[in-house]
Amino acid sequence: MRFSRLVPALAGACLSLAACAPDAIIPSRPYNAFLDDLAKACRGQALGPYTVDQLVRRSQSRHGNFFMDQTSRLYHGQINAQDWTTQITGFLYARAEDPGIACVIREYNATREWVTPPRGAPGSDAPPPR
Repeated sequence: MRFSRLVPALAGACLSLAACAPDAIIPSRPYNAFLDDLAKACRGQALGPYTVDQLVRRSQSRHGNFFMDQTSRLYHGQINAQDWTTQITGFLYARAEDPGIACVIREYNATREWVTPPRGAPGSDAPPPR
């Protein structure tokens, strides 16, 4: 490949990676475990024309990649559940009431129960109980 073609190709690759959630690129054992749980717990749950387990398994497809990117952002606290739902329903032609949406949010909330510090604890935004 000639140098004049190599530079634009490398720049494009860098921009593509920069557009992804950083956590979607860097392996994370807890996040990977969450994805495994999603694929099992939400197996067969419709999310638009797809099922959650299809989107997790087909992460290299355009729709699977988008699902994984947005789910990574949700898991790592970069977006909230409402923003995740809006993004997913818009891109995947899904509805907010699709069973797959409810399942992913339920599984996400279950992970937050053991991750979120109790009220008033260091790292919590909530004031201590009175």
